Amino acid sequence: MGQYFKAVNLDKHEFVCPWCMGGGAKLWEWAANTQGSIFTLLLRKSDEGGGGDFYGYHKGCAEGGPIPCPVSPIAGRWAGDRVCLIGDYDSSKIWERLPEFRNITKEVVETWNDFIGLPDCQLTFRPDCGCRTNT
Repeated sequence: MGQYFKAVNLDKHEFVCPWCMGGGAKLWEWAANTQGSIFTLLLRKSDEGGGGDFYGYHKGCAEGGPIPCPVSPIAGRWAGDRVCLIGDYDSSKIWERLPEFRNITKEVVETWNDFIGLPDCQLTFRPDCGCRTNT
């Protein structure tokens, strides 16, 4: 079987479930797949932007390309917070407390897919995942 991991924000009491985004939960699976890249969005910290940065755009809204949207509640959401990949074998028992935390996986997947836009790098939200009861 092996140990499974979820991305957890201890300060905001939130988590991202790898199964809810169509991925695997082992540490190697977090590291070797697109799902692990979500940290670039969640941990982004800057009050300025440059080429290739996140501007809160979403695709397909205007003929001329993306249009500005309100500031994303996901980009930079975890910057500066205590964040970890918590394993279900960890002695802290945080894993057992995750039902008390908010599952933000759906919002992360939607924001990630709009930001990246590349078909091969898209994540798939799975509303049938058991973690969705923790919203």
